[in-house]
This record gives sequence, structure tokens and C-alpha cells, in this order.
Amino acid sequence: MLTYELKKSPGVPLYEALYRCIRADILSGKLPPDAKLPSKRALAEHLEVSKITVETAYGQLLEEG
Repeated sequence: MLTYELKKSPGVPLYEALYRCIRADILSGKLPPDAKLPSKRALAEHLEVSKITVETAYGQLLEEG
């Protein structure tokens, strides 16, 4: 399971922080291209954030391809 320590920062929404963490893992090779991301609900519960936060972060990743 992906584990990130998301902290509220001025001007950076939680979904953006999550998006940046996952994107960094993809670019660094920590997450291989064929890796399946956890379900929105499971990741939201694991990180203790809303499902909408995860959904929005995943949406940004999808837009980038």
C-alpha cells in the first residue's frame, strides 16, 4: 500500500500533495509503469483523507497519461 505523509501546506490542497507524491514515485521508478494503484476507497482510508481527495489526485495523473 502506498504510504505518504500528507501535510496541509498553505496554497497546496491535499489532492495536489498526493498527486505530487505519486507522480514522483512514478518518475523515479519506485512505481513501475504497469503497477496497479490501490482503489480510491482503500487509499483514502489508509491515508485518512477523503475519497474525493484521492479521486482528484488520480484524475490529474490520468490527464497526464
